[in-house]
Amino acid sequence: MPFTMRTSASSSRLALWRIVLWLILLLAAFGCLQYVHHAQEVWAHLKALGSGDAQRAAGLRVMLAWDAGYLLAAFALIVLCAGGILHQAWSRLPLQVAAGILAAWSALSGLWLFQQWHGFVDSATAMAAAAGPQGAVALQALLDHARRSYHIGLALKVVSVPVLVWLAWRLGQPSVKAQFRGRKDSLTR
Repeated sequence: MPFTMRTSASSSRLALWRIVLWLILLLAAFGCLQYVHHAQEVWAHLKALGSGDAQRAAGLRVMLAWDAGYLLAAFALIVLCAGGILHQAWSRLPLQVAAGILAAWSALSGLWLFQQWHGFVDSATAMAAAAGPQGAVALQALLDHARRSYHIGLALKVVSVPVLVWLAWRLGQPSVKAQFRGRKDSLTR
């Protein structure tokens, strides 16, 4: 069974850290699809943009570079998670580092999101007041949707930080270290 680890010939225990690796792998794969899709849209806008708008073209190129960087990082994370799921020794230490980096990134981006939210609400409220009664209703519905998305995103960040820190810690434990095998071990099995 892929999610269990053998502790003896007759018993097996759920390997929760492998389930977390599978979740990270799936989320990274979804992220790859999102970055490719966004990069295609940015590229189409860049090609359609005339040569007279150099400032906007530079902004689109920066966006495209960020998409490429995120795509490469997500792909590297997929490779590391696959190596960890297959118990490859080369993947354990980089996975620990990646889990720590992801935990820090999630915490920092969650704080940034929390700080930016109040400014967003204030500006949306001012726009609703200026839009009149008809526009205020539509803007309020949009604000409610944004509020739900914000709460879900913030909740996911709050949950992901301790899970990623736990994963980094768990990958360093002797019982998990012993499950990883080097290249020579995997060739002989």
